[in-house]
Amino acid sequence: MAVFDFDGTLTRHDSFLAFLRQSVGVGRFWLGLGVLFPVLLGYALRLIPNWRAKEAVLTYFLKGQSWALVQQWGQRFAQQGIAPLLRPEAVQRLRWHQEQGHQTIVISASLAVYLQPWIAQMGIDAVSGTDLVVEADRVTGKIRGNNCYGPEKVARLRSLLGDPSQFYVYAYGDSRGDRELLAIANAPHYRHFGAASAGTMPPTWERGLMLSVIAAATLYLAIVLWSGIDQFWQALNLLPVWLLPSLAGVVFLGYGLRFLRWQWYLVAMGYWVPWGDSFRIFLASFALTASPGKAGESIKSLLLKRQYAIPIAPTLAGLFCERFTDALSVVLLICLSLSTAADLQWLVLTIGACQLALILLLQKPSWVKQGILHPLSRWSKLRAIADKLEHLIDSASTLLKPKILVGSTLLAFLAWGLEGLVLYVLFQFLGATVITPYQAVLIHTASGLLGALTFLPGGIGGTEALLLGLSVFYGANQTIAVTATFLIRLLTLWFAVAIGIVALITVQRRSALPTAE
Repeated sequence: MAVFDFDGTLTRHDSFLAFLRQSVGVGRFWLGLGVLFPVLLGYALRLIPNWRAKEAVLTYFLKGQSWALVQQWGQRFAQQGIAPLLRPEAVQRLRWHQEQGHQTIVISASLAVYLQPWIAQMGIDAVSGTDLVVEADRVTGKIRGNNCYGPEKVARLRSLLGDPSQFYVYAYGDSRGDRELLAIANAPHYRHFGAASAGTMPPTWERGLMLSVIAAATLYLAIVLWSGIDQFWQALNLLPVWLLPSLAGVVFLGYGLRFLRWQWYLVAMGYWVPWGDSFRIFLASFALTASPGKAGESIKSLLLKRQYAIPIAPTLAGLFCERFTDALSVVLLICLSLSTAADLQWLVLTIGACQLALILLLQKPSWVKQGILHPLSRWSKLRAIADKLEHLIDSASTLLKPKILVGSTLLAFLAWGLEGLVLYVLFQFLGATVITPYQAVLIHTASGLLGALTFLPGGIGGTEALLLGLSVFYGANQTIAVTATFLIRLLTLWFAVAIGIVALITVQRRSALPTAE
């Protein structure tokens, strides 16, 4: 017997939202997500349980709808909407079980209204999904019975077949909600379909990305409404059609400089990855750049391990050095911008002296460990952090040598500086000619640093707030500040995410292997 989870196992990502989008229409779907944003955010932060969040979404979109109409939507989604979501390797594995004469079952929290007609098309023997409560031929938005999650999946399997121990059970799942089901299986498969397909990436990053997009879209809509939609569109119309693609090219040049730094790190640590593959993996990490402190970019360590067997520890040390030199370069750019103000030169000199002292201190890792980390480790609450930092410094010692440290900081300095100049060009075309290049660089780097320190996904909220505030402070009017903020975030954060998604899909497809028994 083969038991499959559906969302994220047989499919690439969640089918529930895809069903709603197809059924209610794109406009109402995105409007609904905006209205439901507090619920979705609470679910993402684990403040609201899965079933309650799902009922809130169902209530908003389906409550009061005719049951016959919802069934028609389910039939249409089964026929047209599910096929593009399916993982080819998952379907291949399903077909293999069917060819062997195994009984095939789908147990999922997805809606039975589209799972039932779909399994009939696929020749699957049975399904247990989420049923909707219907009263007087109208959908109520409530879920019948328990949410199909965790132990409930085992209970559903028992209700279908009795005692599973009388079967040899293959089980396939992708989340913590499948663990109890996998635990009773003779052949559990967690996020893969056998050894040959274990190299594919799990789809769980997509939920975090969607929530980041929803949060950003809600924030940008609120900012635009605050400044006035008509004035916002008038400001956008000031820009020639060639400008944004050209500026995106400049930003991409900065990504190329950062890639040179990363490739330098790999070579310095004794690992050689072909330039093409290394560049694709580097860009793929941008898919998760909208994560707290860009921590999601550590996915490139996982990709390098899976494709080139490079240990994770040294590449994580490289990621630490990336963030460290980014911080050094941003502070240098801020100091350079502030140096134009005579009354702030003392601050610039102080910050510069601190940076120089930090660089010199890192040339003596033993001093850092003995003078700072070892005393900290005496405190029980800080011991784990101190131990991790000591291990990280040991791993990164090669990359902290003067030549590499200074060179990589210079590359980061140029990359961040280019983005600051992109903001300056936007100000010039929008009419804020009073803002100088130094001020534009300061606005961009200071807001990016604040956004990183908030540890919010992509710095969303904190970065935009300081961008707006500093833009107005240096002479831009409200409309220009809003428009410039929207465009620079589009050209930096969301341009990077879009490139990363394309690169990640490319990396996965190039590394995919044919599924084997």
